[in-house]
Amino acid sequence: MSDLKINGYTVGQAPNPPLWLALVGLVVSLLAPDGSLLYGIARAALVVGLAVWAWWELFDGANGFRRGLGAAGLVIVTVLLVDTFS
Repeated sequence: MSDLKINGYTVGQAPNPPLWLALVGLVVSLLAPDGSLLYGIARAALVVGLAVWAWWELFDGANGFRRGLGAAGLVIVTVLLVDTFS
């Protein structure tokens, strides 16, 4: 799959492994019963995958748009962690 570009800016591409991990974690956490071991593992996979992806985008993104997505991803990770531990 080729990159999706708008005015020369890469705004989309096939998901990389950390983002796949986050997506699988999201789907499994939505299907698993709340409080189950599977739910906890899926939620951890979601947070770790999203955190790694966001960090990579923030510090190695192809352009400002992608770095902004990374920053937004880290905000989402922070919200998820605060929700989990509060």
